Amino acid sequence: MLFDAGGTLVQVHTERLAEALRKRGHDPHDLDDAFWKTLVLLDHEFAPEAGVWEDWFPRWIGRIGAHGGVPEDVMLDAWREADDPLFLWDRPIAGAAECLTALRAHGVAVGVVSNADGRVEAALERAGLAHLFDVIVDSGIVGVAKPDPAIFGFALRALGLSPAETWYLGDTVAYDAVAAEAAGLTAWVVDHRGLHTVEYPRRVSSLGEFTERVLR
Repeated sequence: MLFDAGGTLVQVHTERLAEALRKRGHDPHDLDDAFWKTLVLLDHEFAPEAGVWEDWFPRWIGRIGAHGGVPEDVMLDAWREADDPLFLWDRPIAGAAECLTALRAHGVAVGVVSNADGRVEAALERAGLAHLFDVIVDSGIVGVAKPDPAIFGFALRALGLSPAETWYLGDTVAYDAVAAEAAGLTAWVVDHRGLHTVEYPRRVSSLGEFTERVLR
């Protein structure tokens, strides 16, 4: 069983981001809600067709600011301050540890395949999850990013598994499900807040529900 990291098992540490914003005279409202509303834009406005992520990622961060009532330039500046020392995607999502622990207890090999910048393993350690994985693949390290299906080969080879033996859970269709399907895996999508607008047949609303589906 392979997982995406950001938006699936961990989210942006909005408390650290809010602290950086308060230093700039902004007390953001509903920053957690703003994050989730912006995350789902990865399935349309910021889907792969948007181009290289370095080009659109600052605009995506700016949209968090727009949802939270913060000017784009202020949000970008605060994000850099909060993210530079510690990768911001390190807050565990409810049920993450329980899901991974249950799968391992039933003999399921567990790994992460994430689009990141080389720091996802350290972030997962801070989230208290890294020790629960048999393999962690970070696109910033291996040089291949979703939706390129080749990224899954790094995890499959490390685990000695074939695609037909492996499922993948992510939070987007455009990056996660499309890539996993192209690699021959069975893909699932988790919609933690019920905000997704892109349909997908294998969808769950929580990590707890996904755990039940896998074990059943």
